[in-house]
Amino acid sequence: MDFDHIVDKYDTWFTTPLGHHVDRWEKEITWRLAKPRPGEKVLDIGTGTANYLMELARMGLDCTGLDVGQNMVLRAKEKSGKEKLKLKLVLASAEALSFPERHFDLVISVTAFEFFPHPRRAVREMIRVCKPGGRIVVSVLNKWSPWTLRRRIISRFKETIFTRCRFYSYPEMRHFFGPVEWGTAIFAPPSLPAPLIPLFDGTETMLQKLAKPFGAYLVVCKRL
Repeated sequence: MDFDHIVDKYDTWFTTPLGHHVDRWEKEITWRLAKPRPGEKVLDIGTGTANYLMELARMGLDCTGLDVGQNMVLRAKEKSGKEKLKLKLVLASAEALSFPERHFDLVISVTAFEFFPHPRRAVREMIRVCKPGGRIVVSVLNKWSPWTLRRRIISRFKETIFTRCRFYSYPEMRHFFGPVEWGTAIFAPPSLPAPLIPLFDGTETMLQKLAKPFGAYLVVCKRL
């Protein structure tokens, strides 16, 4: 799927109050499972405009990212260049990685897996390029969340980036990856007014425990 036409909209989302809330809590749970360490080699599959990869570079990791969208990669190069962050960025598919076996300490993919046409091939490639003892961390838009219900309803009436997206639940992700650590985040409803966001900031940690299967953002961690 081609995301090149939404590059500006993609980046602008994170500057909104709700986008900032979502970005904060998605990263919190992702880093908690991934445990990135300075000096490690990381591959970000479906890096987009390098939102996650740039943060990993700031942490001191050796960062490689790939995406199928040319405009996404160009924007990632532009953003990282402004901060003088060293990223290796590649225009490529997740299903045919041009890296040697056992090359990366950490492989991540953030809300891209649900758009892969052949997810099983992508999983095999992730495992192939990850070192023994390394981690594969993959997040998706959770099938069992109100956000997904809303996206499905809207996509019935008009073409959106989610029209041909395949949403996944935890049992389905476990089917791909086997035993994993996992969790979800984002229990604020979609289109939440900005004045109510602090309420969900205060309850997010509790809801991650009490309503674990239903957060909008589902992340799994496979340790090799």
